[in-house]
Amino acid sequence: MRLMIACLAAGFLMIGPLMTAAAAGRWGDPLDPDRGLYAIWFRDAQRVFDLPFIKGGQIFLQWADLEPAEGQYDFTRLDEKLAEYHRMGRRATVQVNGNRKPAYLYSKVAVNPERWSRQSGDEQGTLQYWDPLYVSAYRNFVLAYGRHLRESPLRDACLGVRLNFNAIGTEHGNVPREQRDLSKWKPAPDGRICTVPWTWEVFHEYQRAIVETFVEAFRPDVRVFVRNNIFRSGVLGPEMMHRFQTGDLALFHTSSEFQPRSTGVQAQYEAFLRHARSGLTVAYAEPWADSVGRHGGATDPRTCSPAQWNYWRLLVDLHCGVSFIAIYGADLARADDPEYRAAFEFAARYAGFHASSSESPGAWVALREGDFLRGDYTFLMSRAPGSDPGTPLTNVGPPEQRHGAWARAIDEGERLLFRLDAAFASSLRGKPCRVRVVFLDEGAGALTIRWDAGGAEQSRTMPRQDTGRWREEVVPIGAADFRQSLHSADIAVSGTGTTVVHMVEVMRGESSRYER
Repeated sequence: MRLMIACLAAGFLMIGPLMTAAAAGRWGDPLDPDRGLYAIWFRDAQRVFDLPFIKGGQIFLQWADLEPAEGQYDFTRLDEKLAEYHRMGRRATVQVNGNRKPAYLYSKVAVNPERWSRQSGDEQGTLQYWDPLYVSAYRNFVLAYGRHLRESPLRDACLGVRLNFNAIGTEHGNVPREQRDLSKWKPAPDGRICTVPWTWEVFHEYQRAIVETFVEAFRPDVRVFVRNNIFRSGVLGPEMMHRFQTGDLALFHTSSEFQPRSTGVQAQYEAFLRHARSGLTVAYAEPWADSVGRHGGATDPRTCSPAQWNYWRLLVDLHCGVSFIAIYGADLARADDPEYRAAFEFAARYAGFHASSSESPGAWVALREGDFLRGDYTFLMSRAPGSDPGTPLTNVGPPEQRHGAWARAIDEGERLLFRLDAAFASSLRGKPCRVRVVFLDEGAGALTIRWDAGGAEQSRTMPRQDTGRWREEVVPIGAADFRQSLHSADIAVSGTGTTVVHMVEVMRGESSRYER
């Protein structure tokens, strides 16, 4: 049974009835017209939006700026930014962060003078966010924010709002163990302090309340992106879970990297796999940092080159079913680098087609093992049963090329077998397509690719030239007829000597503007 805490009850019981007609405002159709790449944390807007693969951007605001006094809301900055996107005919995600809280709350709510989250931008310290007065203040703000956006003539410029809990900083809610004792908290000037100590259940109650408030405030008119770690600890009840299964609520995270950095973070990627890749809802993903590792004044270590990190981070988002992929401005500034540009164009080509087999421009497998989310990254295609596992490799080939963070090597006599999604293969039947293979051109020998042509095997052999670089070959097929008759697969790759393979891709049609 849900724990109800007396000190919180007054704040939480103010929440009104939830809207239940999800179908009236369903946003979860997998093939969203706004699918693609979105620019974030950029400075040169003109240069960014001149890039042909960028669909939209980001609107970033602070709660403190939008509520300058208690109960007085000023959405002028929001309207100005929406107007800019409206004029461009583009859309942006809207996020109201809580790095800075409205000043009046510091005279109303108990404060811990320590700032243990780097996201906290207020010098006064950390507010006791589970106090019903704080809950009520944030709830009232969200309701006003939702009402303003729903009624705005500029609403068409909003791709969706990011649900920020804005408890400690923007994302955080955990009070360190040594700070949980109420003696560590300074009461408000009138002596007010919530007498319930912080616990995880207190935070979960707060999360439930804020999710319900966002649903009440924005749905069904405005898409709401909910952070994908919400599924931990059973925070949401059956009704809210059902909203993700019908597309009424969408998902986002800010943790995209070339692979999850831990088991805990992997659970967030798995939430995308369950709800977004499956086509139940749509997802937006922002990287943890730029490809060099820079974020929030820190620089994270990298285990591969920036070009490889950028590329494989895009591949994992596609693998997880992300329709809206955010790119740091620092990475977009490298768009003249052919390796970066090819990665962006590849992601723009495939974003949002993961659950639309009959319309997808192609299907692919990027071969890897990895430490987390182990195995290949795939898109409407996978390795078939009977495929030799090969030897997983890391950091192979020239670091300036985007491919080599991972790969697989097969010895002579081994083969990699690939099977297309059945609906995708059926949609190709009788139509032209191309098979693209990316391999390391190293050593003597040759690579051979074979494909199923309605029961008749066809093949092409590509001698290696020992350049030491990643190389791609594209084989045109005049009329596709994949029937999995090639060793119970559609495509087989083998070679003489040792053959190192990065990707096999099947592309619809005879050519593509994003083919590289």
